[in-house]
Amino acid sequence: MDFVIHRHYPIPNLNFRDFWDICSHYQRIHPKYRTILYTVEGFGFQICENERDVSRVLQAIAEHRNQVRRYVARFYISTLSEPGDYGNAKMVYLPEPSDFLEPGLHFHTETDNKLLLYNFEDFVYNSYTIEDMRSTEIEYGLPCEVLASVIDMRGFSAFCEQPNIESPYTCGLMTSFYGMVRHGFKRYPPDMVKFLGDGVVAIWQTTAKDREVAIEVCMEGLSEMPITWKQIVRGPEFSHGAPEGLGSGVSFGLASKVSIDNDYIGRPINIASRLCGICPPGKTYIDKSVPGVGSHSVKQVTVRLKSFGDQKVWMLDNAMNAGALS
Repeated sequence: MDFVIHRHYPIPNLNFRDFWDICSHYQRIHPKYRTILYTVEGFGFQICENERDVSRVLQAIAEHRNQVRRYVARFYISTLSEPGDYGNAKMVYLPEPSDFLEPGLHFHTETDNKLLLYNFEDFVYNSYTIEDMRSTEIEYGLPCEVLASVIDMRGFSAFCEQPNIESPYTCGLMTSFYGMVRHGFKRYPPDMVKFLGDGVVAIWQTTAKDREVAIEVCMEGLSEMPITWKQIVRGPEFSHGAPEGLGSGVSFGLASKVSIDNDYIGRPINIASRLCGICPPGKTYIDKSVPGVGSHSVKQVTVRLKSFGDQKVWMLDNAMNAGALS
């Protein structure tokens, strides 16, 4: 399996001979890269372009010594593909910040061998001065309105501890569960669906225009999932059995969206998770913050949430609704 790699090494004052040495070392580690084409960019013009003869590159740099903007090396497996825009791997050195890139050596490649990448980086770290990279980027997130639902299987951990339940079987259960949740909300898909251990979190980023639709699809999906899940796990693929009970929690309110992994953070997600954690199998606990839930077949109950104390919530009987649907 290939991994797309982007590395940044903040090496100060790297001349072209050092850049050439780094590229040559990478080529020795990866002999499949038969050709390296070098481009040296000036300010508003090309000093040299797609040149494989290093002596010509050095001569061109000598003629424009104070006009170098960046060095670029493109690695090619086959001469038939050159000169392309990218190549099979690429290194760029920037003496100064440019095009929203930080100064230093930037490395892009696709690799299926992490050990070779380690060997290359070991050479770079031991041969050149790397400026301190321990900086923290802060993102406070984009405030937004969300509807959050957390669904999980009851007794999943105890089930997986049985000696006859191996990890491939567990993966089969989890991926089937994950797919079922996605399918259950397909009429108006959540903006994010991801694993939470043995559960799944689904989040809709809503506005006044689609809030009602998102809540309706969420409630319908949660009502149908218990019977759907029982049908799935009673199939021949799961001959060792599976936890059949599902519980879920739903909450609504303001959260923040962070660009890393397109994730959401905030109180509604925490509340939904805690409601799910205490919810009996076949039920959904719905925070009173969720608007319009009273029109569904729900009843009010009081639950105790860690750090929040006694809370009045709505309870949706998924098993009863799923039975009616069957």
